Amino acid sequence: MTSGSFVNRWVFSLASFALTSLTMGAVLLSCSEFGTDPDAAVAIEIDPVELPAIVVGDSLRDSSGQVVSLSARAFNSSNDVISDAPIRFYILDTGIVTVDSITGRIFGRRSGQATVIASIGGLQSERITIRVTLRPDTLFGLDSLRRSMPFSLQGATNSGDLRVFLGHDSLTVGGADTSVAVPNYLVRFRIAAPTGDSASVTDTTRVVLTNEADRPSVVDTTDAQGVAARRLRFSAAVRIVPDSVVVEATATRPDNSLVPGSPVRFVVQIVRQP
Repeated sequence: MTSGSFVNRWVFSLASFALTSLTMGAVLLSCSEFGTDPDAAVAIEIDPVELPAIVVGDSLRDSSGQVVSLSARAFNSSNDVISDAPIRFYILDTGIVTVDSITGRIFGRRSGQATVIASIGGLQSERITIRVTLRPDTLFGLDSLRRSMPFSLQGATNSGDLRVFLGHDSLTVGGADTSVAVPNYLVRFRIAAPTGDSASVTDTTRVVLTNEADRPSVVDTTDAQGVAARRLRFSAAVRIVPDSVVVEATATRPDNSLVPGSPVRFVVQIVRQP
């Protein structure tokens, strides 16, 4: 832990302490006035969550799909973590999630977002936002699943956005089936073919999936419209140019089962140009 981050926690802790103090003079307390008790907390830090959202009716999970609890750490005046510190967790908004204040176990009740803090004594952590999204029920491709992509030795080219829609099954007022957007949910993309000895596809410095900023990325988070996308990019340095490349997009439910429609397969035909 850097001294800079400790200073940030220290300043925040003093500010929080000031809010509960009877006088503003409490902000001017020095480290010595807190004492050197190794079990006395002078700062607290709540850890960020791994996934962008909890699914309605489910608990907080990590990137491997395991149920996890919120976590936080309390620090003493020597910047050491206090073992078994009696940290408590609190929600500043109601109705979106519930949290066990002692264990940090958190459960999504309905879609939206909630603010959570960790606390010990008179100290409070910075606030973190917990988002809750709808259950993903379907994944399908937008635009055409088959497209062409020019390739030229004169410079890098890309396929344009390979977009998918992640939806939650719902009913309209008239009783018809429809899919509403599932925002804040991870969709993973991969180059599925060609495989084997194709140097052009296995060499990711030359053939790569990218985000909208043209940076290598194989995971996207659905936007407010439930859309995720990645692009296929060829550099001019590619050695072997295949006739086509298959890109797959996949979403999984909290139990790691595939969302129906996964994987969505895009076939990109490569058109060679001078």
